[in-house]
Amino acid sequence: MKSSIVENIIRRITKKVLNERKSDELSLNLSRLVVNQFKKKESFSYENIYFERGDEYASFDFECNFFEDKDLDEPFSIDASADMQEMEINITYNPKSFPKSMSDLVAEIKETIEHELEHVEQQNFEDMYVRDEEEYDEEDEVYNFKYLTSKTEIPAYVRGLIKRSKVKKMTLDDAMDEWYSENKKKFTGGETEWKKVKKTWKKYAEESKKTNRVKKYT
Repeated sequence: MKSSIVENIIRRITKKVLNERKSDELSLNLSRLVVNQFKKKESFSYENIYFERGDEYASFDFECNFFEDKDLDEPFSIDASADMQEMEINITYNPKSFPKSMSDLVAEIKETIEHELEHVEQQNFEDMYVRDEEEYDEEDEVYNFKYLTSKTEIPAYVRGLIKRSKVKKMTLDDAMDEWYSENKKKFTGGETEWKKVKKTWKKYAEESKKTNRVKKYT
């Protein structure tokens, strides 16, 4: 049975009518829910989280799982995916690293949910819809130039990294570099290719900032 805290948070999410960037409240509530459940080490799922944008709406299922791994080389690892109807987040963590690494985990949870909400919105709202020339299977998603600069991923990474920059009180430029330093072992193209990816992300951020497509950042 779900706890009353979880029920109350979900009730606030599902009753609130959201549109445009008011999806920020949805992101905030989902992040709080994940953090609260992580502290209790209780995986959970919910169906039909609903929100509106103009005269359109999205409804998706949300699932979050926690896996303890005492042999994990890093404090935690987050894998996530989202499509039109579902968002799933899997957090693997080394218990020896907590509570010391809690603030870093909270920041990455917020970043991840922003990233995945972008994908939910891309597939549910007409003015946000984008389609890549090439389809990607989850198993093929690697950190290379082609994937990271695809039409669906540029907005998602930039949105997530703007959230990181705000949570950690750093510039977007520094947030991007921090992301690369965390993922360079998985990044297939090395620093030369990273510079091209970063340039593409920054160009999108700067152009989108002018039209209020993304939040203001430093």
